[in-house]
Amino acid sequence: MPADNVSINLLGESEMEHTPVGRIVSWAVTYGRYIMIGTEIVVLLAFISRFSLDRKLTDLKDEISQKQDIIQANVQFEGDVRTLQNKLAKIKSLSAAGTNPVNVLSGFETLMPSGVYLQNFSLTGNTLTVDAVANSTQAFSQFVVNLESSSLLTNIDINKLTRDPILGIQFSFTATVGQPKG
Repeated sequence: MPADNVSINLLGESEMEHTPVGRIVSWAVTYGRYIMIGTEIVVLLAFISRFSLDRKLTDLKDEISQKQDIIQANVQFEGDVRTLQNKLAKIKSLSAAGTNPVNVLSGFETLMPSGVYLQNFSLTGNTLTVDAVANSTQAFSQFVVNLESSSLLTNIDINKLTRDPILGIQFSFTATVGQPKG
């Protein structure tokens, strides 16, 4: 005699489908399964895409490192170029101002008597700023007379005048550079 088929129903009778708990269980068994499968597919896609994103991240880090090395190698060159550009800008501004520094310096040299020495000579536009030392009062007074009689400089203003026992008379002045006559 063959064995009877035994069936076990863990969900209960069919009238359970009409109760709220039965509807939730029925929905969870059918649609919940699809939601779980969809969620697993999304998680697997995220896991797989992580490998390609990690590779892209590694490539970008390598590329950034290479570019940083190139930049570090060219820092000195860039500094030299910037310095040269600054010097060219200064030369252009001096050329545009119409004042030739070589002519001003050579003209200024003729005004200096012996015993007067320059410490600083600065020409900005048409404004001349000079720091100098005279080893005697006679050399200083001769220099002041030469400055006042010069057609090269106008608006002479002595800013600082001190006497140092070792160096002599230290002074500084500013003047406006005019075009020399003749």
